[in-house]
This record gives sequence, structure tokens and C-alpha cells, in this order.
Amino acid sequence: MKIACYGQPRGPFVSPQRFHELASSEYKTKGVFPFCPQCSEQLDLYGINNWSLSRFDHQNRDPELDPLDDCILANRTDSRFKGLEPDGWDYERGERLRKEFMQDENLKVAYAFCLNLARKGNLPASKFRSMIKRADKKQIWSYSDIPLWVVPYILLTLENFVQEAKVSSGKSTTGYEFHFVFEKPSRTTASALWNPVVATSIKKIFSGGTIVNSDDNPFPILEDQMRLKAGKTNWIRADFLQGLRGLA
Repeated sequence: MKIACYGQPRGPFVSPQRFHELASSEYKTKGVFPFCPQCSEQLDLYGINNWSLSRFDHQNRDPELDPLDDCILANRTDSRFKGLEPDGWDYERGERLRKEFMQDENLKVAYAFCLNLARKGNLPASKFRSMIKRADKKQIWSYSDIPLWVVPYILLTLENFVQEAKVSSGKSTTGYEFHFVFEKPSRTTASALWNPVVATSIKKIFSGGTIVNSDDNPFPILEDQMRLKAGKTNWIRADFLQGLRGLA
């Protein structure tokens, strides 16, 4: 990483060289640390003898940590999050965007869209709350210029899902695990998702990596398509809406 927050989470952005100028090589002794602008975790400084190779690195990951909870900017991160790096962060705007997302109609549209892509029965309120919690941890809301309508797409990539086996009319279907990933040009950042001149989509894949065969898979990343897929939301009752919020 070439950018960190100086001295505290959401502190001033600094380069490795600037951090060293301010805190020196004795930063740990002084108790002054760089922090990740994405996950707010404490970082380490490397390469001070060659500034062209200098960087900030995440510390070793707790082996019990769910890979889905790892930082998008960590080198060890799950490959399904590659390409979700932001162009920058705007924390104040992010706080406003999250509040807007939690408004009744926006929350309904987001849930209805995610449910229709994941399919009925695969997205209980508890899992949707988990997706929001991960978005908080990864500070998705604070991505520079991210529009509200893109957030539901990103939420879908933050969880694993299970399609349970079913028996109907004497016929049985096999259950399977799946998750969502983005299809976008290589070496592009998250902003490609809302760039109107870049073709992007989201696809549902089996845990083994092969694509799930359905008419809407992959699905285009476009605002009008998202709202069309969400459909009517008047079926979402007030008590269920409150359950979606939970403690979020």
C-alpha cells in the first residue's frame, strides 16, 4: 500500500516517505502508527532504505479470521475482492451515504434486489445484516464518488450463500453453495462498476468456481436493471424492515 492514515484511523493521508518524515523510524516506540484507510487497522512501514519500493503492510492475519472479513487492500486478501480497491476515500460523504441507504425505501430496494438474485430462501434478514456489517468494516460507503445504487451489488459479494436441496412433486434438487463475483476489466478499480462506458456485470458461481446456469446470470451492473430486478417492495412489512436494520 502506498497510502495510509497518519496517527489514527481516518487521519490525514500520507505516503510512506511522508510518514517517515513525521514519525521517523522510531514510530513504534513513539506510539505513532499508520492506519489502513480501508479497514482502519494498524499497519507497518517497510522499505525506508529505498523509497521507490517503500510501502505500508497489514500485520499478520488472525488465523481464525473469516477470509471474507479481511481487508480488500491486504496482499493476502481473497481473490474475489481483487479489483474492489477504491480510487480514494471520502469519509464524511460515506457517513451520509450510509444514512441514505438505511432509509426505508432504499433499504427495501436493496434487499429486494439482493433477494431476487440470490433467490427466495437464501437471504434471511440475519445474512443481509451481516452483509451491511462487512460493508461497514470495509468502509464501502466511503469510496470516492460511489453512487447509492451500486451498494447492493457490492453487498452481494460480501457473503457466501447456500441453496438448500428441495423436494417438490416427487422431484428433488441438489443443494449447493455459491457466491457472487464481479466481471470487469482487469486492472480496474471499483469505480469501473459505476462508469457508464465500462461494461461490468455480477455473476453467481458455485463454490468450486463454475458459473451457475440461469437466465439472469451474469447480471449487468446498471441502475435501471437493478431497480427492475428489485421490483415492487410493498410486500416488505415494517417489522421485517426493522429486522433488516437490526443493530446496524
